[in-house]
Order: sequence, then C-alpha cells, then structure tokens
Amino acid sequence: MLKVPSGASARWQPRAPGVAVALALWLGACASPEPPSLLPAPAAVPAAAPIVSVDSPPTWRPGDQWVYDWKSGADTGVKVVEVLEIREVNRVSYYIVRIGDLDHLYTKDLHWAGGVQDSKVLARMIPPIPWFVWPLEPGRRWSHLGTYEDPQGKRQHSDTFAVVGGETVDVPAGRFSTLKLAREGAGRDSDEYWYAPEVRFYVKWVGRRGEQQFEEMLREHRPSRRLIPESAPPSPPSRPR
Repeated sequence: MLKVPSGASARWQPRAPGVAVALALWLGACASPEPPSLLPAPAAVPAAAPIVSVDSPPTWRPGDQWVYDWKSGADTGVKVVEVLEIREVNRVSYYIVRIGDLDHLYTKDLHWAGGVQDSKVLARMIPPIPWFVWPLEPGRRWSHLGTYEDPQGKRQHSDTFAVVGGETVDVPAGRFSTLKLAREGAGRDSDEYWYAPEVRFYVKWVGRRGEQQFEEMLREHRPSRRLIPESAPPSPPSRPR
C-alpha cells in the first residue's frame, strides 16, 4: 500500500528484464481499477495555513528521487524512493518505483498496485489502493475495499481516506505548503501524510501498524535531469529611466 516504509521493514516497492513476465501474470486483475466511492464531506476543518488544492496527479519521470529520514522506535535510517521506468501492462501504464530492494507499482493516479522482487510478485492489491484521489481538496473523502495478496494468503482490506486540510510543514528538506491526508484501516492501522505539489509526493508521513509507529521526513528531492531544461518565465521589460 504508500505501504509500511522500507526502513521500518516492509514499507509498501524490478529490476528490468524478468519483471514483465511476472507482471503479466497478475496485473490483469488490476488493469481497470474501480473508481473509489466518495463519502459525504465532513464538517469543515480549520486549516493551520493557507489551504491549497491540486487538480491533477503529478507527472513522474524515470530518475526522480526522494530521500527520507525515517524512525521507528529506537531505529532510524534513510529511505530512497526512485522512479525506474514507466511500463505498460494490459494497456495500463504503471510507474515502477524502487524502494530498497523491492520494486513497487503505482498507477498514473498514484494508486498502489503491488510489489515485485527479483521478478517475483511479493504482494498486490486488487483493485489498486488509492492513496490519492484527484483533485485533492480539503474535505474530500473516499473509501477503498480490496483484496490484498502476499505469500501468507489473501485478506480483505477496507480503508477510509480524507483530505484534512492545508498545512505548512518543516522537514529537513525545507518548508513546504502541503495538503494533509489521513487514512484509517482495520484495527489500529492508520496514516497521516503531507503531500507537497512542489516535490510531487509526500514530504512527511506518520503511520501506525498495530503497536508500531513510524515517521518519515523528506531530506532531499532529486528531480530527474531533463535533456532540455524548462525555460524560465520571461522577465518583464525594463522601464526607461
């Protein structure tokens, strides 16, 4: 799922050649995910900072990286998230995203579909779980009911998501205007994560899996290099003195 972060063990992400075979075997069931249902909007929540809204999902490019500091209890570490490639399977495009030694599959809407390691499918969610629904707007809510599969078997998952509001947060990478989202699952599983349009992903994430709590904060964002850099906006004409 964003899944439990890689440093705190299995935080929810092929090296190229053999992965296509593994993906073709199981992604058919994920190819046309049902759109998540929307729940009635909750009462307005005062924002801690100017509220932003995001109309559409970001575009990721191979080479994009996000580096996070994470901690869980007394354990700490560094997690690197890297977009390896964009691959089409059964007419659906997926981002292949490397986290540690596991490759995760996200749809172009940033819905988590599964994880592959050494060309072997380790986990998948049918339909993919929608960590984000666009446009992102304070007060928006949605739910997801899916089947999670891993080597231990199949389990039903029911999750509820909400965009809580806008916040300005400080992390090692700097200060960002964000939208704060929340997820509640079965038992004591929950997540709070802060999406920053500036970096096209979350800059902070606080999650709980049972009795275990973890936290991630963005240390560095490394966008992929463009062969042709984006041109700077034209400067206004100078005024005569």
